[in-house]
Amino acid sequence: MSDRGTSRSELMTAAEAAALALAQAFGLGDEARIATDWPVDAGDAVLRAEISGETTGSIVLAVNEEVAERLVGNTSVLAEGFTNALQAASRALGFDLTGGVPAQGDTSAPAVIVEILDGGQLTALAGLTLPIADPAALAEPQGYEPSSFDPTFDAKVLSSVVVSGSLAVLNDVELVVTAELGRTTMPVRDLLGLTPGMVVEIDRAAGSPIDLLVNGRRIATGEVVVIDEEFGIRITEIAPMDERSR
Repeated sequence: MSDRGTSRSELMTAAEAAALALAQAFGLGDEARIATDWPVDAGDAVLRAEISGETTGSIVLAVNEEVAERLVGNTSVLAEGFTNALQAASRALGFDLTGGVPAQGDTSAPAVIVEILDGGQLTALAGLTLPIADPAALAEPQGYEPSSFDPTFDAKVLSSVVVSGSLAVLNDVELVVTAELGRTTMPVRDLLGLTPGMVVEIDRAAGSPIDLLVNGRRIATGEVVVIDEEFGIRITEIAPMDERSR
C-alpha cells in the first residue's frame, strides 16, 4: 500500500497530540508546542518508533541520557507510552497508526518538532514524521526560475554544511551579551539637560536582579559580582522559554 499523505497542519496537530501523550506517560511536562529547532547533541538520546498501518513514518522523543536509561530500562512503560502517543496522533489524523517497540537510534530531526515543557521549562523534544501531501505547499510559485549552480561544486563541501539536527555548528558564533540594570524614559529636553553629577531614576528597585540580554532578549537574571577588580554577573535564574521567544 502506498503511503497516505497528510497536510502540514494535520501533521502539526497530530505531533502536538502525540507529544502531550508522551509527556503525560513519562512525567515530562504538561505543555506541548510546535518548534523549529532540534538542538539534539551527544548528551541527548533519541527514542524512535517506526510507524506502520495506513502510512509509514516515525515518532521520536529526545531526552537526556538519564531519562533515556530510565525509560529503556522499563520496556513495558516505554511501549505503552509510545502506543498512547500513536493513538493520540491517530485520533488527530482520522486514520490508524501502529508502531513497533521504540529504541534508541537515529538522531535526525523529525518532519514536525514539538517542545515538551514543564512549568514553562523545556524538558524534552518530540516529533512526528509522515508523508505530507499538501498541494498548496508543493505548488511551484509563478515566475519561479531554478537557481543556477556550478556543476563542478564538490559534493563533499555541500555535505559538510548540512545541519543534521544539531546546533553544534553554531558553537563558535559570537553574540553580544548585555547586562541591564534598568530602564527609564524621559523627554528630549531632560535628556539634553543632563550634566555630570545628576541622578537618573530607573525602573528597578535597589537589590533587584540584573537582566542578561542577548540581541535584546532577556535570557537570564543575576547579581553583580566583582572578579579581579572587574564586574561580572552571577546567574541566578534562566528565563523561561516563552519569555526568550518573545
